[in-house]
Amino acid sequence: MGFTFGNVPITMTGLSIRLYILSSFTHGGHTMSNLLNVANAKTIKGEALGYRTHILYLSSADQSGHEVCNDRSDACTKFCLDKAGRGRMQSVIDGRMRKTRLYFNAPSMFKALLNKEIHRAIANKSKRDLELCFRLDGTSDLGLGIGFAKRHPTAQFYDYTKSRKRLEMFAAGNLPRNYHLTFSWSGENRDTCRWALENRVNVAVPFVGDWQGEAYPAHFMGFPTIPGDTHDLRFKDPTPRVVALKAKGYLSDDNSGFAVRPVTMTNYEVYA
Repeated sequence: MGFTFGNVPITMTGLSIRLYILSSFTHGGHTMSNLLNVANAKTIKGEALGYRTHILYLSSADQSGHEVCNDRSDACTKFCLDKAGRGRMQSVIDGRMRKTRLYFNAPSMFKALLNKEIHRAIANKSKRDLELCFRLDGTSDLGLGIGFAKRHPTAQFYDYTKSRKRLEMFAAGNLPRNYHLTFSWSGENRDTCRWALENRVNVAVPFVGDWQGEAYPAHFMGFPTIPGDTHDLRFKDPTPRVVALKAKGYLSDDNSGFAVRPVTMTNYEVYA
């Protein structure tokens, strides 16, 4: 007897202790959803540049009872992109919750399933297909991509992070060459953001307001900005750059310092 996760067969032999976890993933008795998503309003823009991104979305912060973003600030928790678009749908929330609980309660099974999905995507790609890339911390900050980048050296992996440890490893060249990181502004990590830029690691920052007729300033903390909403292929960006993201939704009303406004420009050394 077995189940399938997407089209991946899972035999039950030796997995009796996982029955409760498996039952929470079943749909119609026998079929579970894939771990990876490929349809995303932002990442799909990368297809025009020849790349298809596969993203793993987990329940952010500690919503599942397990922490997946150790370095989050209160503001980034409040305005997390997991609440954007389809992320507000109950079916999506439930699916991410099940994935997260599977990761923490049966990590070996989770990683085996994820590895099968990545392997299949790579194996099924023809020469005429789009190039593949994988972002495994779509709504988490666990560093999942590092191990899989080692397993699949011909594929491109990338993520955003607020982890100082992983930032330093990336800046020192101690992560796989096919794993790219962009550091993320939290409103509380300015010094680390400056360190990242000084060490040629890009930093993603949300901006709000009118910057002399533009959605973001030409420079931030003394470094040039580049648009971050035209695509999500951060491994294609020049360095060192501030990746400027336009604050959207509730974030556009933020006054905590997470979304940077023109009124704060002297505090953050913004140069036109």
